[in-house]
Amino acid sequence: MRGKNSHYPSKNLQSFILNRMKTEKADGFIKRGTFSDEIVWGNNSYIFSSLDKEKRRSFNKSLFLFTMVKKDARLYLKKNKNIKLPKKYPQIEFASKIKEDALGDITGTDLNHAYWRIAYNLGIISLNTYEKGLNDDFKSVRLSALSTLGANKTYQKIKAGELINEYLVNKGDDNLKKVYILIRFTCYKYMNKVKKMLGDDFLCYKTDCLYYIDTKENRKMVTDFFKEQNLEMKQLV
Repeated sequence: MRGKNSHYPSKNLQSFILNRMKTEKADGFIKRGTFSDEIVWGNNSYIFSSLDKEKRRSFNKSLFLFTMVKKDARLYLKKNKNIKLPKKYPQIEFASKIKEDALGDITGTDLNHAYWRIAYNLGIISLNTYEKGLNDDFKSVRLSALSTLGANKTYQKIKAGELINEYLVNKGDDNLKKVYILIRFTCYKYMNKVKKMLGDDFLCYKTDCLYYIDTKENRKMVTDFFKEQNLEMKQLV
């Protein structure tokens, strides 16, 4: 599906186009997303923000991150043609057994912008891209810019102006998908490593946040490990 892309802020205009297609019994496609919806009609693609006015303003300011991340990732792939993925560990894991005296003596370590930082550490994104994405308002966009690398796009068909239960999938780039998997698996590898280091003092980890029995030794061990990986973190009390 190729054609001219146009961006629109109004959901009213989106409804107008869908109603116009219904009146003209036109064929086309629609894709609904977290940040925007897209209608494809003939040679034109109409993109509508699905955010409210305030969030849309922030999102529009950060749209450049999608382009920068994809450009950086393609440069990374040129230099790293054969990506070797780490072993796949669980994204979430709980201790099989918890000490009876653990309650009341629990702390946690939360990695700051973990995927974004790992992408930079691995050389997937440049320093310039990394720093531009650190704006607190860009949190959801920087994660989306990574997670959509090489992603498939699924469009629902519009037949004679009516939505039907048929879909068209535009296949994404498998190599770019692998780059995002590399980032995720690297994060889980770190978490699993710390889990083993903590032994019986480990309680659970969820993606980029780790909970364990609170001792000075454990805090230092966890902090030292993440610092060795060039990661930033905050301690949860």
